[in-house]
Amino acid sequence: MNLVISNSAQIAFAVSRALNCSDRNENGDYTNDTGSIVITSVEPSLVEPAPFQYYAGGSDFIKTLPFIPKRYLYGIRADNVGGKFKVSDEDKSTVVRLQALVEQAAEVIFASNNGSEAQALFAILYQAAKAGRRTSRMWLTTLSNRAITYAYRNRESGRNITRIARSGFVHHGMNFLFRANVEQAFAQMYGKQSFPMERMDIAALWLLCNSYDNMKVKLPKKTRYGVGLSGKWGGKDAQLVPTEIWCKESDAQKVYEKLMKMNGKTVMAEVVEVNPKVEWRHELLNMATLQEVAIDELGFLPARTMAAADILFEKGLISSPRSSVTSLPYHLKRHVERRFPEAKAFPFCPEEQIPYCHGIITTERTPLFLSDDEQRVYELINIRTEMAFDSARCIEVGIAANIEGVGLFGTAELPDDAECVTGNIEFTISGVSIYSFSEHSPETLTAATFLHDLNELVNTGGDTPLLLPVSSYRDCGACLQRLIDNGFVKYLLGDIEPTEKARVLLSHAGHLELADIGKFISQIDEVDALAENRKPTKPVMREYESWIHPLILSLITDKKSFASKISGYTCPKCGNHGLTAFPATIACECCGFSIPRHFHGYDLTDKDIEQLVRYKYTSPIYGFIDRKGRKFCESLVIDNRFGVTFSAKAAKIYS
Repeated sequence: MNLVISNSAQIAFAVSRALNCSDRNENGDYTNDTGSIVITSVEPSLVEPAPFQYYAGGSDFIKTLPFIPKRYLYGIRADNVGGKFKVSDEDKSTVVRLQALVEQAAEVIFASNNGSEAQALFAILYQAAKAGRRTSRMWLTTLSNRAITYAYRNRESGRNITRIARSGFVHHGMNFLFRANVEQAFAQMYGKQSFPMERMDIAALWLLCNSYDNMKVKLPKKTRYGVGLSGKWGGKDAQLVPTEIWCKESDAQKVYEKLMKMNGKTVMAEVVEVNPKVEWRHELLNMATLQEVAIDELGFLPARTMAAADILFEKGLISSPRSSVTSLPYHLKRHVERRFPEAKAFPFCPEEQIPYCHGIITTERTPLFLSDDEQRVYELINIRTEMAFDSARCIEVGIAANIEGVGLFGTAELPDDAECVTGNIEFTISGVSIYSFSEHSPETLTAATFLHDLNELVNTGGDTPLLLPVSSYRDCGACLQRLIDNGFVKYLLGDIEPTEKARVLLSHAGHLELADIGKFISQIDEVDALAENRKPTKPVMREYESWIHPLILSLITDKKSFASKISGYTCPKCGNHGLTAFPATIACECCGFSIPRHFHGYDLTDKDIEQLVRYKYTSPIYGFIDRKGRKFCESLVIDNRFGVTFSAKAAKIYS
């Protein structure tokens, strides 16, 4: 029996129709007459990384910062009730039902249109069953019978899926580490949930503030002048302009008068370049461009756009909106050409180049009973689909001429079936004009412009193209939406500007690498590369931990935000400087060594800190609290990485 698990009931229903699984079993799952296929669904949030409250014994504050857990925990979602996490009876029954299905299955198939993060959570759900069954992935691009059948027959399994899941695990770990440390560092300054943050947010906010400030700088206005010349060549219109522009109107006027004398005459020119390549003026939409166009043309913020697009996808009206590419695979060629005869010259790609997703297109289904938002987003996608397939094709020709000592250059467009070669031609001048222009800088920063710039950096500026569906760490639209919802950015009629809250945040973190968009891009590119190679994940995660540790330490040892005093202890790491006492830690300003004042539910006393600094270990201490809320006795030591931890079981510690 093959078990297909999807991440929504609508997707499960669509898969059941495509695979002829019209029967229902006692649990409501879809199956066929022979029982060889069972299709079920689970909510995407059923399995999730453990919240930081789980590490802090149910508390909403982590007092021990920087916080680097020894293990990153995942599990079934649970509610925090009185400091204890409890799984609901409904979720327990769902997990038991899934485990029973996995044990009966010969192959477990994950059907989804999401990327590496979803694949990682599916791996956790599957591993919980401990059944050791074969696993595979259906990359859903469209919920049509044809597309689902193709995905089922060409489902992917083996090491590639395992590597994608490993990449997703690292992204989850980095997201958790950043969110827990940054939020808790600012919670110590301003209170609980004062600055909710995701991994991209600070870097994107720095970019937004920098763009906004540069836009407000008034530069001197410089007016320049140019001359334009129009004419005909073989019955075709062409525009030529001089190869230089002028700062003075009098200089341009002289050239204009010189060319006016040639008006109506035929001169010799030269075709210097012929570009026979078919150029398509419009591309299909992907997730990034869909969000940009929706803001610009519909006034929809990304959350509103994606909510409507996801519903349209589940209704089978469009292909997956989580796409990172704008091309179409070759196996869709006959299907697309049947719907759009003018798409015969469209550049389809081989399947191996875009194996996971493709550009957003509409399907053949008739849209019925759509909400206003869904209707407008559908029409937007439909228009862009028709424009992409109906783009005019042409040959671009470069023309150069020297008239009365003035060098001119221009281009002309010919039909794609026209024949043209380089060489001398006769060009008839039909008109001359003089014009002026100045450098115009926009006075306001628009959401569409900022989102386009951010997408250019994050999603198209890398060395290798992104092929997997877009996950949360590359969702620039969701980042902008968070900044607006959390009060860092003010949005009004398409224009955005940073708020005072954003300025306060950047006053603390703007000078750190937390706000470096280039560093963020290099980190996510490195983790995405894990899906394509055999590099182990643990060194990548350890490198990120080593990177974020001193940055969080600099936040909680900021003398502008916290009271501090010089202690009488010398740093045991560098041995050259004294330690400075802060409310949450005691740290060396030279080498970055630190001792937390709070460790596993216990507040270290001055005696405990003195023992750690002098002897690098303490006497046995009673009062530490484990994850189940029980107190225990243990000694603290400074390990070989100069971090505070519990002593080894075999260590001999005397009081």
